[in-house]
Amino acid sequence: MGLGDFFKQKFGKQVCALCGNECGVMHRKKVKGGEYVCNICERKCSKYVRLSELTIDEVKGHIEYMKRQEKLYQDCFEDAKKELFPSPYTKQGIAFADELGMFEIVDRNKVENKEYHELFRYDQVMGYEPYVEKDRPTEPGKPEVFKESGVKIRLVGVLDRVEQDADKVKRGLRAHPYIKREIKVVFHTSEKETDYTNNAIAHFDYIFGVHDNENGLFGLGMNKTEKRNLMGQVAGVKTIMDAAKIAKNGEESLTEEKKAEIMKNMEAMDNAQTGGLAVYTKLADAAEEKAWG
Repeated sequence: MGLGDFFKQKFGKQVCALCGNECGVMHRKKVKGGEYVCNICERKCSKYVRLSELTIDEVKGHIEYMKRQEKLYQDCFEDAKKELFPSPYTKQGIAFADELGMFEIVDRNKVENKEYHELFRYDQVMGYEPYVEKDRPTEPGKPEVFKESGVKIRLVGVLDRVEQDADKVKRGLRAHPYIKREIKVVFHTSEKETDYTNNAIAHFDYIFGVHDNENGLFGLGMNKTEKRNLMGQVAGVKTIMDAAKIAKNGEESLTEEKKAEIMKNMEAMDNAQTGGLAVYTKLADAAEEKAWG
């Protein structure tokens, strides 16, 4: 390849592999395999994926996924009861919809607006933590200057299920099909703003039952974890007994009421084994079923 051909390929106009339109060097992204996607098509993708890590076929699949996400947002999330942190938000925020087991990262940056809304299931979250970033001082001896603060979220990746130890991936979690990297949600860009980071962390803690094993002020009665585990154990015994009856009498002998009872017991077992997360999994599954059929 001559020098002229190199610069032509590097800086000349290319054709978008999705829509066929020409795109200049400042208006495109290169995907895995060497093809290009224009800015218009890129806006159909999540801001949290790197197109350079996806083949053009994977990008096409991802865009279809985002279309499904938009339908889920319109049919279920938009009118759901939500709790927003920070409220109001000046940069970004997290809108929790506990009744759906999902959250949205909202963003005021109009430049990076995407064509579709994007939702995340609670059972896709592997970890979360607050963060504060500071810029290095411009002069020796000067203190660091506050840059931003917020929440970092790590989703379960596809490879986590294969590469990570079982105790590092909590039972009941599901892999996100596309996002591989840590998500940074910027709450504040000024120290003068009221800090809502701990509120968002506390809500995540509530979802994942971080404090469920703590007893009340006087330590009377069972805590949430103990109650959940007891219900799971009782449900497990009942399920074993029901299974024995089904094996003896056949499934045809089950009434609709008994089937509903067995399903309820199985849910109680799942809830105990996942630390309460199964409740949100059921809600998210129901929302997706409603939107997608």
